This record gives sequence, C-alpha cells and structure tokens, in this order.
Amino acid sequence: MHPLTLILLLAAGGCEALYRQKLTCPYELKHKSLPRVWCRQSSSDCCVGLTFSQGAHLVDEGKLEVTQGPDSFTVAVLMPSHGEGMYWCGVLSENDTIIKLAEGYFHKSSGAYIWSITRWILLPLLPMLTIFTNVFFRKGRGAL
Repeated sequence: MHPLTLILLLAAGGCEALYRQKLTCPYELKHKSLPRVWCRQSSSDCCVGLTFSQGAHLVDEGKLEVTQGPDSFTVAVLMPSHGEGMYWCGVLSENDTIIKLAEGYFHKSSGAYIWSITRWILLPLLPMLTIFTNVFFRKGRGAL
C-alpha cells in the first residue's frame, strides 16, 4: 500500500477506534427485550444516565454507539462528554429497577479530540503532497 494512501485512511478516521472506550454488557435471554441502561455511577448503589431500546445504534445524540450481539450489547463512547468515572450498563426491569450487567471506569480522552482536529488539518495537505511527489519524481526520472 502506498504510504500516502495509508496516511489518508488514518486521517479519514481510522485512528478513532484507538481512542474509543467500550463496555460489553452480557445479559440472560430473559432480559433481551428489556430497555437498555447506560449511566454514570453517582454513589455506591445509584447512577444517573439514560435508557434506550434494543434496536438503538447511536444514543445520546451520537455520543454513544451501541452494537447488539446475540447475548450481549456493547456500548462504545464516541465522544466523551459526561466526564470520567465509573459507568454501568444494564437493563431496566419491569419494576423500574436497574439490573447492572457490567461496569467499567472511563477516562477522559483528550487524544480523540486532538486527533479529530489534526486530521482536518492533514486532510487538505495530503492531495497537495501527492501531486508534489508525482511531479517531483517524474521530473527526476526525466532528467536521468
């Protein structure tokens, strides 16, 4: 693969996956149809967050991506906006009690923000660099 192509793919967003923090939430089949829960722990047995349906893909205005598996769902934080801390995923029972399925500590990631700005600076430079290298190397071969 040409190095410039690789750089262009990275600038288009290939590195964003490196900064995503994920939490996989396995559930029993009896919980499959219950609403999903994503929340930030506020005390030892309480959390504040949101619920979403089984079919949801993007949640919280696109800040969370949900991937559904056969016996679990995975929440990926695309844009960390709720601060770092302990997060829970779970399901909401019929009596409005959260059944916690998993928990994980999420760090505030400045790397994703920096990369999102840097890639837009690099993106317009890459075509110019490609044209320059093609012109430069063609002139260099013609002079030999």
